[in-house]
Amino acid sequence: MSQVAEPPEPADHTQMGVHHMNFPMGWETCAPSYTYEDGPIGPDHWSGVCRTGKMQSPVDIRDPEQLPIGGILKFGYKPVDLDVINDCNNYRILIRFPDNDWLKVGRKPYFLSELHFRHPGENAVNGARPIMSVELVHLDAEAEVAIIEVPVVAGKENRAMRAVLEHVPDPGFEYKFCGASIDATDFLPADRSFYRVPGSLTVPICNEGVTWFVMKHPIEFSEAQISEYIKRYPDSARPLQPANGRPMAESP
Repeated sequence: MSQVAEPPEPADHTQMGVHHMNFPMGWETCAPSYTYEDGPIGPDHWSGVCRTGKMQSPVDIRDPEQLPIGGILKFGYKPVDLDVINDCNNYRILIRFPDNDWLKVGRKPYFLSELHFRHPGENAVNGARPIMSVELVHLDAEAEVAIIEVPVVAGKENRAMRAVLEHVPDPGFEYKFCGASIDATDFLPADRSFYRVPGSLTVPICNEGVTWFVMKHPIEFSEAQISEYIKRYPDSARPLQPANGRPMAESP
């Protein structure tokens, strides 16, 4: 079911408060504290909730309950100046967004904090993971997290991804480009139907209480765009975690 974005609304910062978890960075030493490979700091040895939690992500989505929740997501993104981080300690290229880019889940507003990529895509559907995914991370006034994950398939070039790849900083740096803009809407499929599953962040410390909305339909990156990203971060997806009987739902 395709959703039409409402006109963007001005953010009320007196009610919403400061929602960003990010802080400005100039240069950061590349010294990752975890890896995605087998070894002493690999996924099997991530500490804290990563090991003890019962609602960890990502998962394999199977047999979701069908619910009449097709219109629950409403997007109000718009173009913003490009703000890119080569986050070498977390194996990702990250795009930051200002406070006035928003998502509504029902009537509840969230603000888009950041966008990043994973190879392969993290959540699976019936055992299959996409070659890549885009993850759009949102926060509400209480710092509750909602993540939109969009699968990526090889196809035509994506103009927003082209802008990202043309402006990647050196590892550990953040660059802001006033002459270049990006619209997060370009990372969304036309059909906004989705799977919904509760879970966690997928990097240490793997905090739970995250709501995932995994888009049913993919977007396209060109094979060259996919290859260029994978050369930078060839493995950045956590292994699938036990579902432990958690509820899974899907929109029409």
